[in-house]
Amino acid sequence: MVAEQRSPKESGIEVDLRWYVTGLSVIMACSFMAGLQSPLVHHIESSLSENTEESYHSDSSAMPPSADRSKIVRDAFLVSEEDVAKAGAPDIATIKFDPTAAAAGEHLLVDIEGIEADFLDSESRLAQAMVTTTKEAGLEMLSYHCHSLEPKGVSCVGVLLESHMSFHTWPDEGVITLDLYVTTVSTNKEQQAKQKALVPDVVDIIKQQFGVTNPDQPAPRPLNTRWSHEFRGFDPSAAQENDGIHLAGSDLALWILSPLEMHTKNLIYSGWTQSNQRVDIWDMVEVTDTPSKQDIIKYGLTEGDPRLLTPELATPARVAFLNGHVLSDMDSESILSESIAQPAMFAHKGPEQVTILAGPVGLGSGVIREVLKHQTITGVTAWHTNAELVEEIVPKHLGIMDDCTVLKGRADQCSKDPLVSLKYYEEQPFSSIITPENLSTPQDVIFVLDFESILKTTDKVSETLSVLMDGLTDEGVLLFPVGTAAAIHDPRADLGVHAKREELFKSLEGLDSVAAMLVYEEAHTGNLEPEGFLLVCKDASCRQRWYARSDQVEYQIYERLVRTQPKEPDQEKPLVLSYFDGTTQRSYQWPKKGWETVYCRREPTPWECAYTHLNQHAEFHELDLEDESESSFRVETTMSEDGKELEESRVFATTDIPKGSYIMAEHLASSLMLTERNLEGLNNNTKLATAGVEESEDGESKGPARATIIEDLLDFFDHHGHPSIMEGSEQHYVEVGGTALIRRTDNVKESNLEPWVPRRRSPKPTYSPVYERHRMSFDVFIVASRDIEEGEEIVMHEDMWTAPSVE
Repeated sequence: MVAEQRSPKESGIEVDLRWYVTGLSVIMACSFMAGLQSPLVHHIESSLSENTEESYHSDSSAMPPSADRSKIVRDAFLVSEEDVAKAGAPDIATIKFDPTAAAAGEHLLVDIEGIEADFLDSESRLAQAMVTTTKEAGLEMLSYHCHSLEPKGVSCVGVLLESHMSFHTWPDEGVITLDLYVTTVSTNKEQQAKQKALVPDVVDIIKQQFGVTNPDQPAPRPLNTRWSHEFRGFDPSAAQENDGIHLAGSDLALWILSPLEMHTKNLIYSGWTQSNQRVDIWDMVEVTDTPSKQDIIKYGLTEGDPRLLTPELATPARVAFLNGHVLSDMDSESILSESIAQPAMFAHKGPEQVTILAGPVGLGSGVIREVLKHQTITGVTAWHTNAELVEEIVPKHLGIMDDCTVLKGRADQCSKDPLVSLKYYEEQPFSSIITPENLSTPQDVIFVLDFESILKTTDKVSETLSVLMDGLTDEGVLLFPVGTAAAIHDPRADLGVHAKREELFKSLEGLDSVAAMLVYEEAHTGNLEPEGFLLVCKDASCRQRWYARSDQVEYQIYERLVRTQPKEPDQEKPLVLSYFDGTTQRSYQWPKKGWETVYCRREPTPWECAYTHLNQHAEFHELDLEDESESSFRVETTMSEDGKELEESRVFATTDIPKGSYIMAEHLASSLMLTERNLEGLNNNTKLATAGVEESEDGESKGPARATIIEDLLDFFDHHGHPSIMEGSEQHYVEVGGTALIRRTDNVKESNLEPWVPRRRSPKPTYSPVYERHRMSFDVFIVASRDIEEGEEIVMHEDMWTAPSVE
C-alpha cells in the first residue's frame, strides 16, 4: 500500500521560511557566545601558550603510524627564550620594528638538485638547516612551521624578523626549491651589521646547509644550484645601501643576479679599488649553452656524445662589471674592442699618435691591444681612473684584454709595451684631463670611452669638445661609444633615455672644426642590444676611407697591421683580427633605420627627412628601346658621314610628363660608380701609354692605339659623370643608360630636369643619417623640374648636379 501523502496545509502545519532562518541564526549566535566562556577554550589557549617553550625542531617520527601525513598540520614552533640565549642573539623584546624603514627588500630564490633523499624527507634535519642558515646569515628567526607530506616531501616556512624563509622538497628527485625575503626593519645597528649580503654570502651558506649528498644514496642528477636575486618593493634604493653595487636594473642585476635559468654562476672577484670603484667578475654558463669548438677538442667529444647538447662541459663566459655596469664579456671582448678601435684607425690614412680616455666606467685595455696591432703607431697614451684595475685586476682575471703575446714586435703584456704610456686621474673629474696641456702633441685618433662623464663633470661641454678637436691632427678622428643603438620606436632623442647622447651630438654639430659625423652599430659585442658608435672627422676626406670597398679594406688590413706569431711552437699562427674585416666595415657604412628615424623626430624636422624614400605618388617615366609602346620617350640620333660615330642624340617625350615625375629611374639606378683613385689610375695609364710616342711624317702617332680608347672613355666619364653629393667621399657616378643620350645645355631656362634631392646653397649638416643612408639615391635620381608636354625635348643643364638650386 502506498502511504497517503498530504500537503502541510492539509495536515494543518504551516512554515514561514524567513522566520525559520532567522530563528536558526539567533540560536547559533547565542551558542557561540556561550562557548567563549567555556573552560575548554581556556584550556586550549593555555596549551598553545605552553607550546612557546618547545624547541625549534620536530621530527615526523613522532606522528602516529596510522596518521595521514598530508592532513596533519603541526602546531607553530616558536623560538623560545632558551633558544635565543643559546644562539647568542639579542632579546627579541629589544628588537623593534622601524616604521621609517623603506618599503623594499631583497628576494633570493635558490633551487638545488642532487641532494640526498633522506635529508629531503627529514623535518628535523631540514629545520636545523633552516635555523643554522638564518643564524649564520645574521638574521633573526621568530618562528617556523614544518609539514611532512604524503608519501614524501617536506614544506617549511620560517618567520623572520626581517621577513621569511620557505622551501619545499622532492626527495625522490633530489630537489629543493627555497626562497628567502629580507627587509631592513630593525633599529638595532648591531643586528644590522651582522646581516650578511644575500649574494654571494647567503647563497654559499644555503649551498652548504642544504646541499647534502650521500655517496651511498646517489641522487638522480649531480649536485647543482641555481639562484636568483631581485630587489622588491617601491624603494629599491634602500636595499642597495648594504653593498652599494647591487643596483636594481643594473647590468649586474640583469646579467647575473636576476636570471634563475643559469647553469652556473661563480663569483671570481669582488672588491673595491683604492679609487672607490666596485669591480665584480663572474663566470657564468647559461642552461642553453653547449660546448664550443675548443671545448670539443679539449674533452675529446665525438659525434653522438650526449654532452654535446648540454651545458655540462661548456666553458664559462667571464663577465666583468664596474660599479654595476658591464665592463666586458670575455667571450665577446675582442669583437667589442675591434668594433671600437679598428673602424676609427682605418678611417685615418696612417695613425701614429693615439690617446685613449677610458673614463670612470670605461676600460681601455682591449683598445690598447687593438691600437698596437697597427705598424704605424709611435705612441699610445691611455688615461684611466685607477692603476689597480688596469695593472692588477685585468692581468690577473681578464688577461685576454691585456695579452699581446701573439703580436710580433710588441710586449707580451700590452699595457707594458714601450709605446704605451699609462696615466691616471683618480681624484679628478673626467673632463679635467681634457686640456690643451694633455693634448699638446697632436693626436691622429682619440677614443673617448665614457662620453657621459664629460657631460656630467662640466657645464662647458662645447668648450671641452673643442679642446678634443683642437688636439687632433688635420685629418684626425674622434671615436665615441654612445650606448645602445637607436631604435625605430625610440622617442625624440632629447626626450628619452638618450638625452645625454643627443646633447653630445648637437654640441659636436655646432663646432666648425667638425667636418663629418658617422654613426654605426655592432650587434655582436656581448650586450643584449646592438651597441652604437660615433666617428667624428676633422676633415671630410675620412669618408673616402670610410666608404672603401671591402676588398680595399682587406688590403689595408694586410698592409698596415703587424704580423702574428703562435703562443706555443706547435700552434698555428693566429689571425691578427678575430672579427673585423672588409665586409664588417662595409656593414658600418650605412646607418641602420633607427638612427634615421630618431634623427627625423627632431624639431624642426630636418629638411632632408622628406627624401627618405621615393615618392610613391609621383609618376615614373622610363625609356624602353625594345618596346616603344611602353616607353615615355623616343630617341633621335645623328651619325657621322661614314656612319661609324654618333655625333648627336636627342630625347623627346612621347606623353605628357607632370612636374616631379621620375625620369628614367631604372636606367639611373644602373649608374657606374667610380672613385678618384679609379680615375687617377686611368689617367696614369694614358700617360704611360703615350710616353715616348713619336709622330710619323704624316702627323699620326706611332704609339699604341689603346691610349685613344682610354682617353675617349675618360672624356665620356667627364661628360656624363658627376661627383657625389657627399663631400670627401671622392666618389663619382657616370650615367651609362638612357640619360646619357639627353642633350646637355648651359642655358638654365632651357633645362626641364633637376636632381630628385635639391642642391642647397647652405652647407649640408655634418651629422645626417638620412644623407649617409640614401647618398647613392641622392646622387643619381632626377625628376622633371616643370610640366613637360608630349613631343617636347628633354634637356639637362650641364651643371645640374653641382649648381645649387635652393637656399
